[in-house]
Amino acid sequence: MVQPPAGRWLFTGGDGRLTAYAATATGLLRWTETAHGAFEGPRPIEVPGWAGGLSLARSSQGYVCFAGLRRAPQGDALHVIVSTQYQTGRPLIDWSDLGVPVGAGGGGDDPVVAGPLVVVNQNSGSVHVLVSLRHGGIVRRSRTPEGRWGQWKNVTDRPYAGEFTAAMAAGGPLEVLAVSADGSVDRWAGAGGGRFELRDRFGIAVADGTLTVLETGKKRSTYLWRYPGDDSLVAWRAATGTAQSAGVMALGGPGGRGRPGAVRTVIGEYDCTVLAQCGAHGGIEVTAYVTENEGYGTWWAPIGDPAVAATAPQPGVDGAGRLVVAALDRTGALLLSRQDLTQDGLVFGPWERMGDHAPSVAAGQR
Repeated sequence: MVQPPAGRWLFTGGDGRLTAYAATATGLLRWTETAHGAFEGPRPIEVPGWAGGLSLARSSQGYVCFAGLRRAPQGDALHVIVSTQYQTGRPLIDWSDLGVPVGAGGGGDDPVVAGPLVVVNQNSGSVHVLVSLRHGGIVRRSRTPEGRWGQWKNVTDRPYAGEFTAAMAAGGPLEVLAVSADGSVDRWAGAGGGRFELRDRFGIAVADGTLTVLETGKKRSTYLWRYPGDDSLVAWRAATGTAQSAGVMALGGPGGRGRPGAVRTVIGEYDCTVLAQCGAHGGIEVTAYVTENEGYGTWWAPIGDPAVAATAPQPGVDGAGRLVVAALDRTGALLLSRQDLTQDGLVFGPWERMGDHAPSVAAGQR
């Protein structure tokens, strides 16, 4: 079964070409844009012992970093593994094994609740991999820009039963937003010296599997999720002296399902946030608004034929500066719709299947 990663899975390389990724029972799938705008793939990338948990992040140089889980050759222990793709269409480097994640004072038998998540520091190039454990809280392991990995360290020893997400806005600290069993949402942020502080705690219901984060300002990130009462999207941002608004903000509309996709880009000389979701009435919907101006409301518009059955929409920007929205259909094929720059406003063309119609099951690269 083809599944999208928990966060971003559509990236623009340093050469302007798009690459899309998905997870399977045996590893990864990759679709790569050619120089002429078509797509090659899906190409399978099989990983021995693969146990899922795929997470991806792009560096400022265009490198794509990967994190996932695999089972040890003997036993059922889950190891965190990482890799990097340095150029569009090129092989991943060999997977590195970061071992079994452990919390402070814990052993290697603490079950993984969520993760791993990979986050890249866009200023220094350091990489952080985070995992939520059943008993040991949220832990991280970090790699310096020179490539040296440290040991597993606690972000917090408080266990979180719900999902979590992490971000590192340029110039800001690594921060984690986590949902606890009692319904509270906590934001932990780096405080120097490897320490993390609880900066915010608030009570709101969060639909599982819907957390999304996007950098929206200097040292600031905005978090989005669905409110389970009506499946509507809400946004939350920490209060700072430079944020346009803060706290919990409703995005309006009839709601939807699943995790929304988000990207930040310039539209008509304005810094805008573009969201894509599976709409409440079927089909993929998109909205755009001036970044950090959620309070003015959002207006959702369908892309293409609303009868198209697709999931996990992911917006991005191609090498020509056009907005694109990718999604996966029921067969696991990649669908793509591009912005029509000949039309006024935010108009998208029809959905097109990219690459092969169905994922290949042939042996892939390492």
